Parts: sequence; C-alpha cells; structure tokens
Amino acid sequence: MSDAVKIVVDDKLVLGEPFTKAASEFKARSPGKSALVLGSTGEVGREVVKHLMASDAFDKVTVLARRPIEYTGPNAEKLKQKPADFENTEQLERDFAGHTHAFSCLGTTRAKNGKDAFYKVDHDYALNAAKAAKTAGVEHYSNCSSNGADKNSMFLYMKTKGEVDSEIQDMGFPRVSIFHPSMLMCDRKEARLMERAASYVMPLLDYVMPGKMTIPTSTVAWAMVNNTFKKVDTP
Repeated sequence: MSDAVKIVVDDKLVLGEPFTKAASEFKARSPGKSALVLGSTGEVGREVVKHLMASDAFDKVTVLARRPIEYTGPNAEKLKQKPADFENTEQLERDFAGHTHAFSCLGTTRAKNGKDAFYKVDHDYALNAAKAAKTAGVEHYSNCSSNGADKNSMFLYMKTKGEVDSEIQDMGFPRVSIFHPSMLMCDRKEARLMERAASYVMPLLDYVMPGKMTIPTSTVAWAMVNNTFKKVDTP
C-alpha cells in the first residue's frame, strides 16, 4: 500500500495518568462502545486514532477514509477501515450504524484546493456525515472546528466553520462537543506556504502569549478523546 498513511503508537505518545484513569472508568461504566473517525488521515485525525487505540476504551474503532491506513500499535485487532464516500448519504448511514461515538476531523483549505472544493469538504461533506451519524443513532458527536468560527463572519473559512458548528448543534444528538483550536502546529508533510511561514513566527508569539496562538495536533486529539470519557448527564 504505497499510498497508505502510517499511524504509529509508540512510547512518544504521552497520555498521562488522568487520561488513562478516565478511559478505564469510561470502559467500566460504558462497555461495548464503538467509535468512528472522519478525516483519519489528516493531522488531527491521525492523532485522534492514536489516542483512541491507545486508550483501549472502545471495542471497535472505525476509520472512514479515502486512503488506506497502516497502523502499528496496541489493540490493532480493534481497528476497522472503510472507504469514504461523503456524497453517498445512504452508504454513510450504513457506515455509522453500530457506532456510539463519532469524531469529525474533516477539513481542507481554500489555498490548497480552491473555494468550491474547500466548501464541498468543510461544509457539504461535514454536514452529510453529521446527518448520517444522527440518523444512525450516534450518541456523542465530536467536531474539530476552528478558533474564530462564526456563521456571521465575512471570511469564508470562519463563516463555513461557524455554519457547520451551528447546524451540528441543532441536529439533536444526545451529546455534541465542538472544539475550536487555535492554529495547529504539526509536522505536515505537505506544508502549506502560510503555515510554513507561521511556523517561524508563531513560536515567538507563543512566548509572549503562551497557548493563545498555536496548539499541537496531539493536544487537540487528547482533549477530544479525553472529553469523551467524562460522565455527562444527558436528557
């Protein structure tokens, strides 16, 4: 699989005692849960898969992606892969069926693929997936959005993210979690021009305003998965 995305869980992944304790308690009180990850070949999505697999909190972790994944790490027998078709809503509903939790890390950029392609992925595909998840009975939907997301923004990126956040929150999931990370810092293979330039500037700004300007993708994933383990009373 030459085009496969490699995901490796090794001793570099730091979960921490609070995370592992929360995962164990979640598994004990909520056995038989299963998770599906959208955008699992992206920077945040790969980290989410790592944390889910390392946590051992779910009986099954399914990745819905257009590219195959080569996974190395614990609980490999629990990882399932399905090809993604975000325009086929009936197939999406079948893909989500039997999963209790979903993590959406879908996203591209206008600079990389153009305005129309950006909107199709970040708006149309994101909402197609969320609607399918709701129809399939997903209990908890977690969406990785962006800092500054606002459906009333004059900027396409922020407006699109805000529109998706708003619609997902109104779908009626038993539980919804929306995450708004600041600029993501990672070792992206296909570094985008603005991100590459920012990678030199942002550390200086972070020195002045720690944690306000950038955030590692691993930290975002840790927060998304750890949040799932929290005991929340739902109506």
